[in-house]
Amino acid sequence: MNSSLNSRKTELNYLPQPALARIANRGIFDTQCEGHQILDKIANKWTILIIYALTQGKKRYRELKQQIAGISSKMLIQNLRNLERNGLIQREVYSTIPPRVDYSLTVLGESLAEPLAILGEWAYQHISDVHASVEQYDNRPQSESFWQQK
Repeated sequence: MNSSLNSRKTELNYLPQPALARIANRGIFDTQCEGHQILDKIANKWTILIIYALTQGKKRYRELKQQIAGISSKMLIQNLRNLERNGLIQREVYSTIPPRVDYSLTVLGESLAEPLAILGEWAYQHISDVHASVEQYDNRPQSESFWQQK
């Protein structure tokens, strides 16, 4: 493990160890666990990026599509519907011609923004650590074939 991991700590509004202990005792690894099912709904890259974008305020579909590089129209629509269904965003339709639709975070969605921001901070703080690990892994001798099927 890199020593730089210990030198860069993110300030948290909650203590992660008690939270880890609590979720470990709740069956989070079981697909029947409700917590597992909720994580399945919110823990994908598009959901995270949509939440990040909406922390900046109301956005129209076109604005979200432009801001979130690489998302297809189908994936954006699917994720917006799922987020609305799960109560994380709200869709406001204005009866204008053409119709105008704005998306924004609900109170529940806003409560998810900080934990996701901490995840984003972690990602930025450890870019070089992850790149170094990938390089080290990729440069290992091929004799380590335990991952290959036999």
